[in-house]
Amino acid sequence: MVNSEVLLEVNNLKQYFHIRNNLGEKASVKAVDDVTFNIYRGETLGLVGESGSGKTTLGRSILRIYDLTDGRIKFSGVDITKLRKDKLLPYRKKMQYIFQDPYASLDPRMTVSDIVGEALDIHKLASSKKDREDKIRDLLKLVGLNTEHSSRYPHEFSGGQRQRIGIARAIAVEPEFIVCDEPVSALDVSIRAQIINTLEEMQERLNLTYLFISHDLGVVRHTCDRVGVMYLGHFVELVESEELYKNPLHPYTQALLTAIPEPNPEMAKKRNRIILKGEIPSPVNPPSGCKFRTRCPFAKDLCSQQIPEFKDQGNGHYVACHFTGKI
Repeated sequence: MVNSEVLLEVNNLKQYFHIRNNLGEKASVKAVDDVTFNIYRGETLGLVGESGSGKTTLGRSILRIYDLTDGRIKFSGVDITKLRKDKLLPYRKKMQYIFQDPYASLDPRMTVSDIVGEALDIHKLASSKKDREDKIRDLLKLVGLNTEHSSRYPHEFSGGQRQRIGIARAIAVEPEFIVCDEPVSALDVSIRAQIINTLEEMQERLNLTYLFISHDLGVVRHTCDRVGVMYLGHFVELVESEELYKNPLHPYTQALLTAIPEPNPEMAKKRNRIILKGEIPSPVNPPSGCKFRTRCPFAKDLCSQQIPEFKDQGNGHYVACHFTGKI
């Protein structure tokens, strides 16, 4: 573990979105459903799962971009769950977000100086116009951009450069915690390693804590200290990164790991690929009991009747499965 100090506590978090179905009836999308975990200061916690599993919603809920349906969030021991917007502003400074799409997350009408400097203005972190310009110049250098780029607009940059601008914007207010929402998934493979290295350098230099959301299990293994696996709004497994790859205990995690591309053709032939049947169920009408049971090759009657408890199987290896150790 990077540090024993808990920076962020999430308890029984629920995020439901109210909609109307095809018949015009009221329904709820259970995007995140009763999730509990901690993030320790200085660590990178990875969050993986299929599209629609609730990863991004969880990240945005933690930052109070959405008002919670239920549950509690504590940051440095302070309950921020129901703070009003004016009281929440100091915590907005401590918690930042790096968006998935560097093309859509930057305002095309603003220069790089305006984009990065906006956060400095909101939180009143520059004492003068010159101080503001100096801070922006230093931030651009820090993320590997030239200082003369400050007067340009987003459309003049490549995807990798735009994501660097997004990183500069996030670290401008000297945060303690950053949600990285698939920060490299929209980029070319050749650029991904550069951005990941930049994030790791920033973490070491600025003592940052990350929630790293990704569907690329190879990237997660390289960057994260612990990994949480989500399925249909629930955590199904949470453990230190190397342990997850060596000893996955949940059948969903096992299936995800066999989907990682194997560059060695001989090893690829020997691999026992687990292919899940069907698609992830609708969060409007999730299955009873274990949410994974409709696709699980080991499902029994108990799985449809009872929700498995998310509990520690030893050494901080949390799993939600009725038959852990028996499959």
